[in-house]
Amino acid sequence: MIAQKTRYALRSLLFLAEEQGGAPVQLGRIAETQRVPPKYLELIMLDLKKAGLVKSARGPKGGYKLARSAEQISFGEVVRSMEGPIALVSCASVNFYAPCGDCHDEATCAIRRAFTILRDQSTAVLDSISLAEGAHWEERLGIEK
Repeated sequence: MIAQKTRYALRSLLFLAEEQGGAPVQLGRIAETQRVPPKYLELIMLDLKKAGLVKSARGPKGGYKLARSAEQISFGEVVRSMEGPIALVSCASVNFYAPCGDCHDEATCAIRRAFTILRDQSTAVLDSISLAEGAHWEERLGIEK
């Protein structure tokens, strides 16, 4: 399961995707509309800024906006930036590989193979869904902003 922090990050980014093209959105507005505690959202936005997903502007007209278009940011990128590896076991991770130490032969380990297949399919799905697509789903469903 993904952490609450990651869900808040996704919700905030989806909101920014819906607001794309306009002026930066103030943190307080994001926090209020997405029901995220403001202090916690500050930390999340810092992480998203470090990951290159949002830009910030200071001042009375300041706030946050997406660093790239919503079409160019995938759910997979957001999840990896907040959670780290998508693989459920370290020996199946591409970027954070570590031997699990449980199996006798990693090359023939059925557990590693199964979780590698799961990682590949999960990653493919998450990487294929953009923030723009997610924002469109919410607009079509009439979810309150």
